Amino acid sequence: RGLGLLLNLQHLSAGENNLLEIPAEIGRRVCGGRRAGNGAGNEDVAKFYCTKHSWRGKYKRVFSIGTKAITTYNPNTHEVTNQWCYNEFVGIAPSPKASNEFIITMKKGRKTQQMTFSTEFRPEVLTRTLMFSPLFCEQPRNETDKRFDAAKFHWDEAKVKVLLVVRRYCVSQVDITGHTLTDYKYKDIEYMAKVADHPGAFVVAAGGFGRLHMFLTEQRDDVMKAIILASRSNIGYDIAVHRDLITQHDFLERRLGKYSDDDSITSLTEFKVQKHTPRYLEPAPRILALSENCIIERDPSTYIVVTIRPLSEVFALIRYTNDPQRFSIEYVNGIVRKYSATERDALLCSILDGVRASGNRDVCVKMTRTNRGQRLGPLHLPVEEEVESQYLKYLVNTPPSVQFHEAVEKFNSNVAYSGLNHAVSSEGIFSENKEKLINGSLTALLMKEGDQSSLPNDRLEEQFHALRRLVASKAGYEAFTSLTNFREIVGKKVVRALRRKDDGISHASVDFLCALMQPMHDTTT
Repeated sequence: RGLGLLLNLQHLSAGENNLLEIPAEIGRRVCGGRRAGNGAGNEDVAKFYCTKHSWRGKYKRVFSIGTKAITTYNPNTHEVTNQWCYNEFVGIAPSPKASNEFIITMKKGRKTQQMTFSTEFRPEVLTRTLMFSPLFCEQPRNETDKRFDAAKFHWDEAKVKVLLVVRRYCVSQVDITGHTLTDYKYKDIEYMAKVADHPGAFVVAAGGFGRLHMFLTEQRDDVMKAIILASRSNIGYDIAVHRDLITQHDFLERRLGKYSDDDSITSLTEFKVQKHTPRYLEPAPRILALSENCIIERDPSTYIVVTIRPLSEVFALIRYTNDPQRFSIEYVNGIVRKYSATERDALLCSILDGVRASGNRDVCVKMTRTNRGQRLGPLHLPVEEEVESQYLKYLVNTPPSVQFHEAVEKFNSNVAYSGLNHAVSSEGIFSENKEKLINGSLTALLMKEGDQSSLPNDRLEEQFHALRRLVASKAGYEAFTSLTNFREIVGKKVVRALRRKDDGISHASVDFLCALMQPMHDTTT
């Protein structure tokens, strides 16, 4: 069992598609216990805005998955209400009563205790929690990882020997050395289908746009059955199996899903890059290209499309300050792709222009990776109105347990770069005055900005990004002329930022000014 735990820990941190980077000390299973807070070294990696069901009724809680524990927070005060380290956490499972409910089980002395929560993101909560299942205090005897010998039909049409491992939350593709190449999360699998002219072959459609992956195995029916059962019992998600068989020709024609057409794969601009991935010991040479609606990776020797992603799914571009060639692309499904290029800044400008031209206004360029542990939900959907309002209030009245720069980071992590989704006051006796709240947040950002000459670059960038999000709303835009001394204070802030002569800070400040030059909000209302 100890060896199995070690292998599973290696899998947690190895896969290219894994969304978590697990520190080495996670295996120590040290946790402060119930109501211990994060002082015991637990780091939140994913949070969700949930409803807790108890004998006292239903009320909101922030459900957090951490590196060492499961934690619930009071969303109003950010105080820890409960915490269970993984060595006292038994498990998590979908509730049979409702499609949005899940149940967690914890040890309480010699007995166990259960709690029920509900959220529209149940598959995401279960998936992210089960990624830490090797650390749970109990391992289901009848749900050990199932392993199948197989071959992957590669993008260059080679058949590469792999091992398919059916886990509790995904099916992993493992190479012959035991290294996890990628994970196909059950929640992301759209369907599976058998291949007619290849005995033992089947395809997995995943990624949200029908991207096909083809495998060959003598145990095809067993593999597909194991995937379906694991997804249903652990995630509460039924994976469809198409009755109609496909051919190898169909697979080759539709390999890139709905982006297999000529418009999607015809390059408008191309750059030579090095891709950094755990799949290879050395960076892999690639051609990174932009089409009308996609980012394309091509193999430079054959010009074959290796992978493709729509521009609409780009969440952020990371421009690292410690290396003039390194950058990353963050996608809304949480996947991060890392590259290096001699023409990095020209490449980033092209991607930024292409993404915004495609209609995606939520993309921005940043110095640091997005902290997923600060966002209350997945990246591909906006957070609830209550969450937006709460983080606006955090800027004005920061909770004692939260520093102001952390409140700014939380706000940026939960509000789209294009601005607040709920920026207009709704009708009703108890409705909030959003315009007053936005103006208060703008004032707080400028009053609590700190010493601009000594503020670290990443925190100054966060401040400009927060200002940009606020002025993208109608109330924030009008504050430029209505709030006392707003123009003078903002003008001085921008001038001091430009004097740093840091490209990242200059871009953040100028992008903020652009939002003041032309309204970002709907001017018809």
